[in-house]
Amino acid sequence: MQVLGEIMITTEIKLQEVMVGLAAHMFKFMTYEETNAMFKNSKIHDEELASTLVQILRKYRNPNTKTPRIRRYVIELAIWMMKDNIKNIQAFKNFGMMEELEGVTETTSELESFNIFSGAIGLSRYKISIHSLVETATKLMTDHS
Repeated sequence: MQVLGEIMITTEIKLQEVMVGLAAHMFKFMTYEETNAMFKNSKIHDEELASTLVQILRKYRNPNTKTPRIRRYVIELAIWMMKDNIKNIQAFKNFGMMEELEGVTETTSELESFNIFSGAIGLSRYKISIHSLVETATKLMTDHS
């Protein structure tokens, strides 16, 4: 699948934000079998994607005005990957996801609370806060220690 490949290789930050967001939303509507087939066809392993997602959080330790949704999308995708998958939970832990999530909690900005913008002005808030997403991801990792 092209989306996973772009997440892994792109250096253009806006494109990476779009691809991570697309993957996070796409996976919500796919079965476990469909996503397994997608990973197999793309020749990308779960662990590689987990590593890339943690690296993205590490790169964007502070909110970025050019990509205000990237950290949210990374956490949403990570949550999806960890649900009912102990192997992925362990991979995220090994790559340092817990520490990065702590950093997100400490540096979250108002900018990350909006999903629709008019210029630099946020117009519509997300229903689920980024702090709630961090809590969910953290709980997945601590429940399977």
